[in-house]
Amino acid sequence: MTVRLNAGCPVAGLGCVEQTLLIPFAARALARRLFPSRGFADPAAEAIAARLACDLTPFEADREMLRGLVERSLVLDQLLRDFLKHHPDAQVLSLGSGLSTQFERLDNGRLRWVDVDLPEVAELRRTLFPPHPRRHLVIASVTEVGWTSRLGSLQGPTFVVAEGLLMYLERAQVLQLARDLAEVQRGGPAEFAYDYYCAQMVGQAWLNASLCRLGAEFKWGLAGSEELSLGEPRWRVIDTYPVMERLGWPYDILWSWFRLFTGVRPYGIAHLRLSNDALGACGPSP
Repeated sequence: MTVRLNAGCPVAGLGCVEQTLLIPFAARALARRLFPSRGFADPAAEAIAARLACDLTPFEADREMLRGLVERSLVLDQLLRDFLKHHPDAQVLSLGSGLSTQFERLDNGRLRWVDVDLPEVAELRRTLFPPHPRRHLVIASVTEVGWTSRLGSLQGPTFVVAEGLLMYLERAQVLQLARDLAEVQRGGPAEFAYDYYCAQMVGQAWLNASLCRLGAEFKWGLAGSEELSLGEPRWRVIDTYPVMERLGWPYDILWSWFRLFTGVRPYGIAHLRLSNDALGACGPSP
């Protein structure tokens, strides 16, 4: 079956923020052709792209952005892969999953996966992804009071991924989400990986041509390394990781200088671990 989308790639029925799911999807679907030297391939994304009546090539106008999104996937995949080495039966919670195909890339035959997204996106996923006995789709907004009640009991090791999500939330919503995730875990180790922009990027989505075209805007960003745990002392910072600096010049130089003066990367990935000790939450600088 072919799923037909509107010309120019806006998806019928989705808001401007939800439309942003097309950008990382395009990066993964085009990665093998555009960036063969990175060794990243996403056959599931490529197959879905072939079924979509949507031309992804306009996104190629910003190859650096697409490459950055591929680098983001490489980092997040490695973090989850490392967690699964120690906890092969873990459950993975993918927040704002969009058209994420991380399950298809990393499924070890034992993990359990939960995708969480809004009703319109969930409906799109249902038309594109076949059902799987170890994958469950939860329709919810992470900003809605009591949304975690729809997850059921999160027992045992849990890895939470929030990819391309938090920057579109208000600050209070980000802090509440961190509290919600800390409280819903009922046992076993838990880790949380999310990507972030710095506070200086709030309101500056127009700098990205694809985001500008979709009308999305950044609402939250990190003002300093002390905010990496998102205001929740039960989350401790394991490490942070560069994204755009992995592209080399000029990002590796200019963005490193930015971090030196502001204390936080312009764009990066944070990796947290849940602790029962609410005191002394600290970690390396971003």
